[in-house]
Amino acid sequence: NEVKNAPAPFEFNVRGTGDPGARTFAIGDEDHTIGNSLRHVLMQNSNVDFAGYSVPHPSEPVVHVRIQTARKIGVAGTEGERMHAIDALKDSCQTLRTQCQHVLDKLEEVLPQVKEDRIQIQEQLEREMEEERREAERMDAMMGVDDEEED
Repeated sequence: NEVKNAPAPFEFNVRGTGDPGARTFAIGDEDHTIGNSLRHVLMQNSNVDFAGYSVPHPSEPVVHVRIQTARKIGVAGTEGERMHAIDALKDSCQTLRTQCQHVLDKLEEVLPQVKEDRIQIQEQLEREMEEERREAERMDAMMGVDDEEED
């Protein structure tokens, strides 16, 4: 029996001000899976000095990812520009997505039923999204009728 947690109050939140090369990102409705995966990919980036993650509390569906980028040495040994932490996060998300797609492609080559399952799930999700869109339009139309009646 798995306990269902309430959804996070946000999808994505940037924590901290000051130097844009050091930030903590709070990602809602995620856990150790994405936190550790992003941390691993971030640490492969030569522009990143530090990457870590934490899940503040097991009952809260939020993961914090901390990124500090490397300071570049400029002309005559002066401190140069450093990569913004948000850019390092974007790059890592894209790398992780590419890696996941590669694994899925290889898996579908070996096990064709995985591809069939994925297609069925995608089609079901598309149907559900279409039903939700129609329901929202129906509710909007009803609200429009109610507004006119009040005038």
